[in-house]
Amino acid sequence: MSSESLTLYTFETPQGFFNMSPFCVKADILLKMANLPFNTELPEDYKVFSKGKLPVLKDGDTIIQDSEFIRRHITDKYGETLDGNLTAQDKATGHALIRMLEERTIMGLVQGRWIEDAGWEVLEPLFFGELPANERTEVGKTVREQVSESLKSNGFGQHTHDEQHILLSADIAALATLLNNRDWFFSDQPTYIDAAVFGMLVNFYAAPVPTPMAALMAAHDNLVAYVNRGLEQWYPDVLKMMAAE
Repeated sequence: MSSESLTLYTFETPQGFFNMSPFCVKADILLKMANLPFNTELPEDYKVFSKGKLPVLKDGDTIIQDSEFIRRHITDKYGETLDGNLTAQDKATGHALIRMLEERTIMGLVQGRWIEDAGWEVLEPLFFGELPANERTEVGKTVREQVSESLKSNGFGQHTHDEQHILLSADIAALATLLNNRDWFFSDQPTYIDAAVFGMLVNFYAAPVPTPMAALMAAHDNLVAYVNRGLEQWYPDVLKMMAAE
């Protein structure tokens, strides 16, 4: 079945770079894996979508919100399962792994970008640089407070930094153990599991906003090699930029 006019709405992405939203990276890679031609656009206001978040896929007159439902749409409409030679057990393990990353480990990325001063110093001008200085300070303060309250409400923000480090280190170590010496998770070729995992790990390790997640990743050579392998596969220009730096 041929694709109609597909548009993927994401947050702003520098030319040739991966998106700073792991979920937008995931959706981007899923469409690339499925060999579906698509355009990427920055919506004027993503909150016009009913779920108030990105990514969003527009397929003809159909709007699909959330990266996981985008994956299911690709399978249901175009027959692209993107599961290679995964066994039922691989899929079950991958499901649990993705839920860990998307529901808990990502909290370390949010904490590092929005709450830690080192991350905020880089993130603030990227997100609010067009605002006047006084307004930027006020808006930034409000947003950081909202993010802090959100982290506390889900429990992660209630932990001390040392406790957060222990939890996140365990998550990353589990990833390294499951990957072992393979090129991809549970398979000899990238699958939908890698679209989700890579979207997270590349933002942990190679995003321009520094966070403690990068050091946790750097402790595992196989995960660093995995990120570089994914960049070569899907974002080769990023590798060139990293080499130049």
